[in-house]
Amino acid sequence: MEGNYIYGIVASHNGAGLTHLDIPGIDGQGLTFLCARRDIACLASHYSGPEFSSLPREQVLHCLLSHQAVMEHAMNEGPVLPAKFGTVLSASSELYQLLEQGRPLFQEALNRLQYVVEMEVVATWDLQQVLREIGSQSDIVAARETIAREPGAGLEARLRLGQMVKASLDRRRTQFCEVIVGCLRPLAVDLQPNALASDEMVMNVAFLIERVRQAELESCLRQLDSHFQDQLKFRGIGPLPPYSFATVEVSKPDGEKLTAARHLLGLVETCSEAEVRRAYRHLAAQSHPDRQTSSEPPQVELTQLRRAADLLIAQCRGRMGDDSFLIAIKRRRLDEVPFLRFAETEMAGAPHG
Repeated sequence: MEGNYIYGIVASHNGAGLTHLDIPGIDGQGLTFLCARRDIACLASHYSGPEFSSLPREQVLHCLLSHQAVMEHAMNEGPVLPAKFGTVLSASSELYQLLEQGRPLFQEALNRLQYVVEMEVVATWDLQQVLREIGSQSDIVAARETIAREPGAGLEARLRLGQMVKASLDRRRTQFCEVIVGCLRPLAVDLQPNALASDEMVMNVAFLIERVRQAELESCLRQLDSHFQDQLKFRGIGPLPPYSFATVEVSKPDGEKLTAARHLLGLVETCSEAEVRRAYRHLAAQSHPDRQTSSEPPQVELTQLRRAADLLIAQCRGRMGDDSFLIAIKRRRLDEVPFLRFAETEMAGAPHG
């Protein structure tokens, strides 16, 4: 795999051309550079190596930290629109093509993100201590005594006890989260829950805040830390680029997939975005479980329809010819498990600017 690794999109004040930066590239390969086209630029570096999905865990983490170091440097100069980790374009000409094709979309996003940063707030607890406290609850004590007193209680009774413990854990976690988010939400423009990487995590939420309110959020975290004392520990990670709220995803259109998507939605080759949306809404309504009159599953799953519509909408917004890119700016969904979730979890303990 060889080409230009993309970190993100930034505003440009130097017109068209290349500007080399004194910043190490991904995995220490060369220096990064700005590839500018009018008023926007692509932050990139040359890459030669295997697919990122095939790298060992330790090397992936090292590359991710390199990626983040470049992005944090770019943040010091102005707003930055992150690219999905592992994005590589094969030719330099494709960098200019990407900028030209995605310019309206990139400009709108950069304007929207001009004065904001991402702060991730992680709250953890001492799981063993919490389990000891739950173990002293009267209903849990009674269930354990029943199992101890009746050797034949069996697997069902033990499973029921486990479910009771989990339900109590979930209730506590929910109560804590409601208090924490209630305190921090007024400071944020937006928020995005992230998956919990372990049972020790109580909360893992990304907050999009104005740069000028960063000190307020950090002060609020100190107050929460004092309020919960030994119950919870808090960690604020950032400021970061808005990874959880706006990440550029770039791909080349797959002719067979596009044809299949149009066929699924009953559309012709030259369909517009409005036509895609109308077809999706019509078919999604027919496939909705509430509209089904029999026990037979619907012929088309809603997720299939959504993916087909997303693909065609991306093509409609970015079509410039047969060699066009599919460009989308996405926010992380809670039900997504990012390719690098394990690395992000380990990275949470690393120092940030």
